[in-house]
Amino acid sequence: MRYLFIFYLLFLSVLGLSQDISFSQAYVTGTYLNPALTGLFNGSVRVSTQYREQGRGGLDNVFKTYVISSDIKYNFRAFNKFSKDVLGVGIFFINDRVELYDFNTNMIALSLSYHKALGFRTKQYLGIGFQFGVLQKNINREHLTFEDMFDKVGAYSFPTAEPVFSNNFAVGDFSLGMYYTISPGRKLKIATGIAYQHFAGPNISFYRKSENIENTNKLFHKITYHASMDIKSQSFLTWQPRVRFVAQGPYYDMEAGTNLKMTSFNWDVVALHFGLSGHVIKDLQSVNVGAIVPFFGLQYNNFLIGFSYDVVMTHVINSRRNLHAFEFSLSYLGDQNDTGLVCPKF
Repeated sequence: MRYLFIFYLLFLSVLGLSQDISFSQAYVTGTYLNPALTGLFNGSVRVSTQYREQGRGGLDNVFKTYVISSDIKYNFRAFNKFSKDVLGVGIFFINDRVELYDFNTNMIALSLSYHKALGFRTKQYLGIGFQFGVLQKNINREHLTFEDMFDKVGAYSFPTAEPVFSNNFAVGDFSLGMYYTISPGRKLKIATGIAYQHFAGPNISFYRKSENIENTNKLFHKITYHASMDIKSQSFLTWQPRVRFVAQGPYYDMEAGTNLKMTSFNWDVVALHFGLSGHVIKDLQSVNVGAIVPFFGLQYNNFLIGFSYDVVMTHVINSRRNLHAFEFSLSYLGDQNDTGLVCPKF
């Protein structure tokens, strides 16, 4: 029943039950994961795009998410001509939508980061990042139907008594982040970071102008912790274990997994990436095993392609309709160089 779906979409914003968009290949758009990841890559410029689709086979109208991002890295020597400090500037745009109702969530954000070199013998950096964005939501009221519009024959032709809501609004959003990387040896790299997002608590209620219903709902603050390692076991094999913890309001998502990078005799022009990770999630009612995510990636010169598929275990166990997710990414890294900055590519 379509009106039930619309009721769900609108009242999520009133009750505060919504969460942010989440990506399985979280580091492709690193500036969205953590503002301090801006400029954190081996190269001079990075351009990436992602596409994520969720619910095909289980929903009549699937959720589709598109992302495009770019960031640039500059060597910063304002205080010392021998300094290896790095300044990063980035931008990303995200569109998340359900097409039938033109239900869109858009976000554009600018990021700035500064990474301070802490040592000379061991390559290590401590970075901070700040992000300002505009979050916009809209829905097409002409495509909506409600229960009181049903004429009890076969059409939704009656006028509705539902309160009028804003079908298009935009709010400002702010995020902070920190990141630390260290390369104690040629075969080991370690990185960890934390981000505090939506700290201003923007109001995301569609009923912001209504006088007859609660018109304020602040977006939950979000805390993201992530850590990763690069362990080179042989000349052409690198293990990349990683963990990620995201807490937003009463919900959380814990992810753990590893990628395996395979090159040919230390020749990094062509590389294959294989990965597997698992999620444990807490929703409104309980703690459950979330998705199991297999991953495959291909790197050729400056280009990287990634494919992943979220197998949602709760739906597999309970034999429910398919709400799994497919994700594709494409990235370009210009003028690659190894500065000691550590950040996973996918």
